[in-house]
Amino acid sequence: MIIEVIKKEEIKTSVWSGGKTNEYVIYPYNAQYADKDFIFRISSATIEVVPSEFTRFDGYRRYLSMLEGDLKLYRHGKEEYYTTNTLFSFDSEEDITSYSLGKDFNLMLHRSIEDEVVQISSDAVDTKAVYLFIFGLVDSIAVVNNVCYSINQYDCLIIINEESDDISLTLDQKAIIGYW
Repeated sequence: MIIEVIKKEEIKTSVWSGGKTNEYVIYPYNAQYADKDFIFRISSATIEVVPSEFTRFDGYRRYLSMLEGDLKLYRHGKEEYYTTNTLFSFDSEEDITSYSLGKDFNLMLHRSIEDEVVQISSDAVDTKAVYLFIFGLVDSIAVVNNVCYSINQYDCLIIINEESDDISLTLDQKAIIGYW
């Protein structure tokens, strides 16, 4: 089992048409975003241009949550509104236009992934999932199999559990948690 805390200060930044993106992890590690050959990708982006078009990415499902600011968007010609730290899930093939400025969390999952759990919670988790992540909304402590990990705001803890060993997780603060 591989457990790694990815600090927000250590991640690479790239530019997209509406702002900047910080890629925390792309898996497999040798995958390339532009090649669309990844199973999952965790990132955070700034939205600096209004309006901005969400990037279409065929074959992927996305989970997004605004970390700073609220999200006002148009999807299927209808206005939708999401407050800070509310998860929004959508098919990455959809045409979505955002009319918000701020910073977001973004998880992209390949369609081959089924039965994922993605939530904002501080509830304990017991799982044998192969992949698990915790994205810190505030400074917090995560306890994984009785080992404490310090997660600062906007840091990401990732677990690769190819052996499907038992994972016991507790958190002292709400975070974005996902596993599959």
